[in-house]
Amino acid sequence: MATMSSAESASLLAAARSLVPLVKEHAHQGERERRLPDPVANAFRESGIFRMCRPRAVGGLEADPLTSLQVIEELSRADGAAGWCAMICGTTGAFEAYIPAEGGREMYARPDVVCGGVFAPSGRAVEVEGGYRITGRWAMASACEHCDWLGGTAVIFDGAAPRMSPAGVPTAIVPMFRASECKILDTWSVSGLAGTGSHDFEVADVFVPSSRCIRLPMAAPTYPGPLFAFPIFGFLASAVASTALGMARAALDELAALAATKRPAGMTASLAARPSTALVVAEAEATLGAARAYLVEAVGAVWDAAVAGESISLQQRARVRLAATNAALGAARVVDLAFTAGGATALYEKSPLQRCFRDVHAVTQHALVAPQTREVQGRVLLGLDTDLPMF
Repeated sequence: MATMSSAESASLLAAARSLVPLVKEHAHQGERERRLPDPVANAFRESGIFRMCRPRAVGGLEADPLTSLQVIEELSRADGAAGWCAMICGTTGAFEAYIPAEGGREMYARPDVVCGGVFAPSGRAVEVEGGYRITGRWAMASACEHCDWLGGTAVIFDGAAPRMSPAGVPTAIVPMFRASECKILDTWSVSGLAGTGSHDFEVADVFVPSSRCIRLPMAAPTYPGPLFAFPIFGFLASAVASTALGMARAALDELAALAATKRPAGMTASLAARPSTALVVAEAEATLGAARAYLVEAVGAVWDAAVAGESISLQQRARVRLAATNAALGAARVVDLAFTAGGATALYEKSPLQRCFRDVHAVTQHALVAPQTREVQGRVLLGLDTDLPMF
């Protein structure tokens, strides 16, 4: 159960940082075209960023969570939409550890293939000999136009009724479709994260062999390792939050640059000289630093437990989830402060502040880090009984 060495971690992070100029160069193109630009997608594929969490056994890098979060944060600082796509396709690799070995050999005949998809159970599966026939439509499939394989959760039906598990819930699978089997629907016309190309995709009566289906709930991974012992939804929530942290840092970078040159109407001094600007920057820096530190602490503690082979308690899971929600909401607060301090200048399309504002508030709508997730996290920390979907 090898983990990523410090040299490998540094190399992946260096690769991400080397791509920052390319990402920035194509940011407006992505926004305009409502998709991740091809040069950026190709660079993510070639650098290994799109497979950073895939098991080593099938060509992935199996990066540790803290390294992955740093990579996502750096790219999101350059362009929130590009960072989001790196996050989605990169962290999909953690799910790929649960694909049966036979399916993995088929899917990863080329090690640089890109996988993505949607976890929402928007499909219907009927079991047939050797696998399932799937029909469904899934929304918000980020970077779907750059994927070789797309997964979408489907509920198994016996006739007109869903098949029920012993626990009394519908049984489901995540079939992995060839991209050529999917029809992408142009639905991604949005205010935030426009450059992610998160269109809907659908399939109609497509056969998927059992060897390319992940069974839910996920039990033991096909490819064991500390990364796949880390609570998967806690990892994904932390990755989502890291995109927001990168956007917040970008907003503060832009505010600093703007404040040094802008002279508000009726003033001879720069925006930076205003006491109110100093107060905003101080609050924003403290908020961002605290949010990031709590996330790193919570993720690091659980990662240490996973590496040591220790069981991970429900309380530890809750703290990771709470830290992720706190990071996303704290980042949004930072962007709001920077946007407001920027004044009317921030309204213009050319201003990075308005882009950060729209993108970060798209992040806070995600089900894993939305404000209401704190209720479940708080109940767990209080020791109360609660429903724990995707925990």
